[in-house]
Amino acid sequence: MKAVCVRDVSFGYSEGLVLDNINFTIEEGDYIGIVGPNGSGKSTLLKLMLGIMKPQKGTIEIFGQNISSYKGWGKIGYVPQKAASFNTSFPATVEEVVGANLFSKIGLFKPIKKSDLDLVYKYLDIVGMREYSKRLIGNLSGGQQQKVFIARALVSSPEMIFLDEPTVGIDVKSQQEFFELLDRLNKELKITIAIVSHDIGVITQKVGTVACLGNKKIAIHENTADEHALKDMLRDLYGDNMRILLHEH
Repeated sequence: MKAVCVRDVSFGYSEGLVLDNINFTIEEGDYIGIVGPNGSGKSTLLKLMLGIMKPQKGTIEIFGQNISSYKGWGKIGYVPQKAASFNTSFPATVEEVVGANLFSKIGLFKPIKKSDLDLVYKYLDIVGMREYSKRLIGNLSGGQQQKVFIARALVSSPEMIFLDEPTVGIDVKSQQEFFELLDRLNKELKITIAIVSHDIGVITQKVGTVACLGNKKIAIHENTADEHALKDMLRDLYGDNMRILLHEH
């Protein structure tokens, strides 16, 4: 089944179109990077796929249903940009941050049951943050915080996770650990992952499929191991003057 199907979608602001009649799909089980320079429409496309904004033209389907009538948002996890994801000065512990994503299930003012807490610990184990469960979120490094936000998304048992520039402001070692975690979630838990990033060189080395946005269009490359074909596609989209740096694994 297609996790996401974007058909003939256009969207613009007062200064003009950002996306012009784009088409692409995300299959269940995909690990896809949505990349492009600043201003290429990445954030706009993400908001459209999350139902935050509506296409001005065209349709979007989530798991086979039109997004306008889709009710299964519990299947969708979302990890926003680090800077926007949480007020890290708020005096909440790691387990409280993760458990907060269960409030829609258990009720806002109801105590968390042991079974729910076990679920929190299960996903903290998966992301390697169980030992930090009693720590304040603000006392963790940027990379550790992002792992906590991944656990927060996982605790609702999603089938797909969207991530928006999740490695901005995180050191190289933490980035590597973060991508290894995403790879495990995709391969072992069979979670469909879509990661939005401006860092084309890094993302193309990590994901299985690349969707490149530019000039109001989208181009899909399904074999990221073929660097020559990938570079050709990027130059076709962004022009010959763009310097493309593909990082080593």
